[in-house]
Amino acid sequence: MTLEGVFPDLLAPLPSIAAVEAELARTLRRLVAHARAVAGALGFTPPGDAPVVVTAGRGRLPAELDAWLQASVRTPVGRLALARVTPPGWTRGRAVALKTPLVASGRRVGALLLLGPLLTRGVLAADVPRALGEALDRVWRLHRRALRTAVLDELTRLLVSTDALDDVFHAFAEAVAKLVAFDSIAVSLVDVERDEFEIVDVVARSVPLRVPRDDRMPLAGTLFAELVARGAPLRVDDVREGRVPEVSRRVFAERGYRAVALVPLLSARGVFGAVTLASARAGAFDDEDVEIVGELGRPLASAIELRRLLAEGHRRQDELAALYATSQLISARLEMPWVLDRISQAVSELIGSSGCGIGLLDPEGAHIGHVAAHGVGSEAWRTLSIPVGEGIMGRAAQSGTAIRIDDVRTDPRSARRDVDEREGIRSMLCVPLKDAGEVIGVISAFATRPGAFTAHHQRVLEAFGEQAGIAIHNARLFEESVRRARETRALLEAGRAVTASLEVDRTIRVILEEARGVLGVDSCGLATLEPGTGEFVTVASLDLPPAMVKDIRIRVGEGIGGLAVRERRPVQSRDLYNDPRARYPELARATGFRSMLAAPLRVGDRVIGLISVFRRDVHAFSDSDEELLLALADQAAIALEHARLYAELESMVAERTRELDAQKRFVEVVLETLPLGVFVLDAELGVVRANREGVRVLGCEPGARASFAALFGPGTAGTVEAFVRDAFATRRDAALEVEVALAGETKIFRLTRAPVEPTEASAPHAVVLVEDVTRAKRLERQMLLTERLTTAGRLAAGVAHELNNPLATIAGCAESLRERLTERELTNTSELTDFPHYLGLIEEEAFRCKEITGTLLQFVRDPGSQRAPTDLNALVLRTTELLSHQSRFAEGRFATELDPALPPLAVNEGQLRQVFIALASNALEAMEGRGRLTVRSRLHRGEVEVEFEDEGPGVPDEILSRIFDPFFTTKPPGQGTGLGLAIAQGIVTDHGGRIEVTSRPGKGSLFRVVLPA
Repeated sequence: MTLEGVFPDLLAPLPSIAAVEAELARTLRRLVAHARAVAGALGFTPPGDAPVVVTAGRGRLPAELDAWLQASVRTPVGRLALARVTPPGWTRGRAVALKTPLVASGRRVGALLLLGPLLTRGVLAADVPRALGEALDRVWRLHRRALRTAVLDELTRLLVSTDALDDVFHAFAEAVAKLVAFDSIAVSLVDVERDEFEIVDVVARSVPLRVPRDDRMPLAGTLFAELVARGAPLRVDDVREGRVPEVSRRVFAERGYRAVALVPLLSARGVFGAVTLASARAGAFDDEDVEIVGELGRPLASAIELRRLLAEGHRRQDELAALYATSQLISARLEMPWVLDRISQAVSELIGSSGCGIGLLDPEGAHIGHVAAHGVGSEAWRTLSIPVGEGIMGRAAQSGTAIRIDDVRTDPRSARRDVDEREGIRSMLCVPLKDAGEVIGVISAFATRPGAFTAHHQRVLEAFGEQAGIAIHNARLFEESVRRARETRALLEAGRAVTASLEVDRTIRVILEEARGVLGVDSCGLATLEPGTGEFVTVASLDLPPAMVKDIRIRVGEGIGGLAVRERRPVQSRDLYNDPRARYPELARATGFRSMLAAPLRVGDRVIGLISVFRRDVHAFSDSDEELLLALADQAAIALEHARLYAELESMVAERTRELDAQKRFVEVVLETLPLGVFVLDAELGVVRANREGVRVLGCEPGARASFAALFGPGTAGTVEAFVRDAFATRRDAALEVEVALAGETKIFRLTRAPVEPTEASAPHAVVLVEDVTRAKRLERQMLLTERLTTAGRLAAGVAHELNNPLATIAGCAESLRERLTERELTNTSELTDFPHYLGLIEEEAFRCKEITGTLLQFVRDPGSQRAPTDLNALVLRTTELLSHQSRFAEGRFATELDPALPPLAVNEGQLRQVFIALASNALEAMEGRGRLTVRSRLHRGEVEVEFEDEGPGVPDEILSRIFDPFFTTKPPGQGTGLGLAIAQGIVTDHGGRIEVTSRPGKGSLFRVVLPA
């Protein structure tokens, strides 16, 4: 008989223990039928679980037989055995009982019992007991694995469900019970803050439960502490072992437990709790049990942590909402009793305390007493007052830090234990109330159970205490403000009078009236210091007649007012009639004023007056009265000082205004008369201000905010703009020279920039100086040209000097040859007929060249400053002769109309020759070297005139007035310096003469040199 033939589907997973029993019964029936037995029993003992026993027969078994079969199969047997028996309920005579053990992995897992009349050993194959045992063991393990998976799925579902934590605990206990045999299971959570653990759920199955649920126990010296330290499961087969901590051994032994297993509950924070299994049987748990509980504990830990986080989030949200609502509520009104009552109620609502008391320090800060309470039953707690530094509340006030007590019964700091016992107080949380960092009181929250408050409750109450301290401070300020309302109103009116008007008499009267109204006095007066006498003279009074007022004079230290001045503080007299310090006792009796209060009018270290108030009864003025009168006196002093300062300021302003006006006019005159253009530019390079010279030089419109760079034309504007913008960027001075074409004339300007540092009241600016350096630059160029011409002249003089010698030789040789031709023997030679003529020409031309070089030497020779009688006609001829040999004037024609009767003039021949050459050269250049130049001389009205008339285009009328200006020229660049006529004008003027110009456009010009005869 094979196993597969008897129960082929035995290895299929079974969903429950009931299914296991049903499958075993079905298998047993097949075995009974196959072995031709009458009845049988099959027993299976799962690891760590109760045995499973089933019976079966061909028909319904009698109850006695069924019981005998179940009992017999439970009896251990070492090997297969046959025995003849007569069991109860058996009616067929003696029967044969075949019994064999079932083995799996060398371990007995059950037994098989068959009962019949003819059974033998051969009815079962030799391997059936082992195969059946192993099959049953595999079936059981598959069943356990399926059950673990189902249980784990159920717990995982609870993780994301909305079930309460208690429901999760119960489901966990039921799930473990399906897989592990135990007598008690507990879930405990660690309280790190108090070094305790709290048992939050306990289930006892077979041993009476003696541990109250939600109990707290110290963590130190327990198996739980070892579990937290190890972070791994802990199994104890017998708590009586010596390695078990004494505390844990005693606790488990008192409850009848022998074996325990602890499995940690883990989160990202580490071990936060544990699952504890307990059994009254030693060695009840094995590694598989611990593994199962650990596997099921993971979703439980996640569920606990998730719900803890959700609860924490909701609690904090609720606390913040309550904190905000409470702070709004306690600040809604400012009456002190209402504020204190709301604070005491809010504490209980905020942290769930049983009651609360609000204690405030007395003015001396020596005692703290309850001024409000909530949730208390005895009057002793409501009126509790203890010295600072004593008791829990007093120590919190002294240290300024919160104190949290888990159990006041065991804390020695409790000062009034009788009051605590009467109220049933077990735990307490005291938080100081502070105002601007100073302790003003204590909030004392209490609960009737120990350990009710956590660090979180402390933080919440501390945050609330800050707002409560502000609320109490505000309520105190409100009470103070009510008391000072009238005083403030009086000071306000006095201050308004001081600032609203400079009429000192009206201001003083307003101050006196306010003083009388707010202090409730009958009269007020004010005296000021008279500089000449050093006495204080009454200048204003609300009630005394002027005739009486003018005679009231006091000195420093005399009377009540004099003492106030000397001591610089308020001084009073309760009874002027009987006060020896009174200066005018008869005046007091005459007016009926009986009491007096005087205060000095102070300005810095000086006292400039005093204010006095009077009553018609004997009266002691309070400190607040003195403070108020001193404040009004300060207002009066300010009014008097303002009046004095205003008068002085008015005079100073007038004087300073005159000085500033004078300085402004002076600066404007200096700027306007500067020979430089001055431009003030803004950051956008717009012209903010320009002086007269600047307007003239650049031709900008006065007052127009034009662009500075645009004034220089498109060719130069970019360079100028970059130059000025660099001043704003680098904040450095610099200079730049630019050449600009303005109104058809080329000018050279030197620009000097200087940035102006910005101030809080002004934007950045820059100052640019514009200097016309055209003349200087042209003089510089002329000096360079003159230097070059001087060098060229010296070179020409040297060349002319060197040419004179060979020319003299040529002329001498020609003359000698011509004389030899006059000799007789050569006179008649026909071949030499033309030689005298040619030799004469050579001699003539040589002398003409020598004359030219001589003229050149005479021209370049320094004329010096000597003046001598000179023939102007000869000077004119030499000038024309010199110019006629220049190739550029070769096509020109010279005509002279010279007066032979012209007298010699005392002139510098060289300078005048320079004038004639300049005028003649300009005329020939104007005709491009091809026209006729006529030079005339004559004596007219006692003056010698020399005229140079050309046939050129003439001088246009618009530039005729400028032709003698230095550097003015109409020639192309590089062909003229513009200095010729200017120098000529200067030479003629130096000789006491003048140059006159007449021009007709298109017909020519006439330059006339007029010199005194």
